[in-house]
Amino acid sequence: MTSERGFTLLDILVTVSILVIVAGVGVGVTNTMVRMTRGETGSQQLDAFLKRHREMAVARRRDIEIRFLPPNQVQSAQRAVPDPPAATPAPTVLETLTFENGIEYQLFPALPDTPNLFGNAIEVALGGAAPVMFSSEGAFIDAAGNPINATLSLGIEGDPLSATAVTILGATANIERWRWDGARWTK
Repeated sequence: MTSERGFTLLDILVTVSILVIVAGVGVGVTNTMVRMTRGETGSQQLDAFLKRHREMAVARRRDIEIRFLPPNQVQSAQRAVPDPPAATPAPTVLETLTFENGIEYQLFPALPDTPNLFGNAIEVALGGAAPVMFSSEGAFIDAAGNPINATLSLGIEGDPLSATAVTILGATANIERWRWDGARWTK
């Protein structure tokens, strides 16, 4: 008696069905991760830019003005020491950064504020202060020298999964990056 071994049609259909389901889930997860990662590139660029210019302000012992230029740029400028004190020379532009991958200052109204609660009424929430700068002591301040907190909301228009935010604690200039995971803000 010989026995033929092989797969039945039912075995093959079950295997193919499982592979299709796994592939479908993988494509959905991959698409979500790509959208979230694209959003994070802007917050990483902004985080590095801000930290670099804070360190520069301390090292040079000069205030470094930070300008948030809609829709997708940030610029730094070194403030000069007036000589004579009555004259105030214009700040010298140091660097202009343009966000990549379609990232812009973007507020998604349905999303809550970050856990730091520095404000999310507008894309660049600076508490109404302008100009803002890193002081030579390392704080994030307004023109009067008062520490200010800030939330900078970023994302790709129409895509809440790309939402990220950068917050700055004025007194210490501590910078934190936040990412919206579809349900809550995470670091």
